[in-house]
Amino acid sequence: MKNLYTIILVLIFPLLSFGQSDYCVIDSTLNGINLIDGGALINSRLCQVKKGKEIIAYSPYEVMEYGFKEGRVYISKEIQIADSSKRVFLERLHNDETTLYYYRGMGLKTFFIEKDSTLFVELPKQDNAKEPYSELLLNLTDDCPNVSAACKLVRYNKRSLSKIITRYNKCELKPFPHFKYGFLVGYEFSNLVPVDKQNKDLEYFEYNYDSDFSIGLFVDNPILVSDFSVYAALLFSKHGYSYNHPSATGDFDLIMNISTLSVPLLIRYTLPTNNLRPYLNTGPIYSYNIKNESYLYKSTISDNIIEIKNSIEGSIIPTHEFGYTMGCGLEVDLDFKRAVFLEIRYSKQFGISENLSGNNSMINISTGINF
Repeated sequence: MKNLYTIILVLIFPLLSFGQSDYCVIDSTLNGINLIDGGALINSRLCQVKKGKEIIAYSPYEVMEYGFKEGRVYISKEIQIADSSKRVFLERLHNDETTLYYYRGMGLKTFFIEKDSTLFVELPKQDNAKEPYSELLLNLTDDCPNVSAACKLVRYNKRSLSKIITRYNKCELKPFPHFKYGFLVGYEFSNLVPVDKQNKDLEYFEYNYDSDFSIGLFVDNPILVSDFSVYAALLFSKHGYSYNHPSATGDFDLIMNISTLSVPLLIRYTLPTNNLRPYLNTGPIYSYNIKNESYLYKSTISDNIIEIKNSIEGSIIPTHEFGYTMGCGLEVDLDFKRAVFLEIRYSKQFGISENLSGNNSMINISTGINF
């Protein structure tokens, strides 16, 4: 039995080491070598192998292919740049029936697409190209209408182009992650509970929600071309709070007029379904109360004389508030790029200063459009 285990290890170990080591292909595949990573610019010109203290550099005419153990692979190819042709190493980003390559030269970053081993064409970004890269991409993938909308949204970088070529090879119909911006309007319910450590009269009131409209702008940027994104917004809202507390000797009236700029910074996950997309988001929120007025009137009756005093000097609400927010929504496509959405979000914020503190609970129902 011990001999059987030894035989299995001898047979499996070369396979494991091949998947976990650098390699290069000259006349035959050399495994277990030590490649030198010279960066994208040097890697496109040379395959550098370290043997002991010596570094041997191979040109694209000598090496057919080489790869690093973490997965990057470079292929020797003849390319046409401007009016000249030369053999270089191209980084292979996606390998399938349609393959995507990346080339980094002096002052040049470009991509190449190889289709069915019969077509090999550059995908240039330059404005002076015969057609923009998005139009060329549309033409190269016109046999799969499922990716036509994505071709108009793809960005000129490794991750974005790799994703669309992967989708094209599968002819997969899915929404393509892309940068969005837009505006929104909402209806906000706010329950603001102030705490002034020097004024115990604030404890008399029962604080209820006040409702009013809000408006804002937002941006939504995918994380690594995935279904997760970073969402940030600038929101403006106004609220007028009014509370009354009757007592045997008089009344207490609290009035607060607050205008607020809020900045939520959220991580959003959007379900990659077509046309209708539910999403969830959560993250921190910061609010700055640009208008912050507070009045606490104490009415007392003595000998049939009513006396009214304002017992507050300044504001009882902190200028700065921090907290968290979370919510969910539904996005509906208008076309390949624009969508409308409906969202509900709950926020909890806390204001902290030397004498003032408090908490603010908000429920916001909003709708808007992205471009």
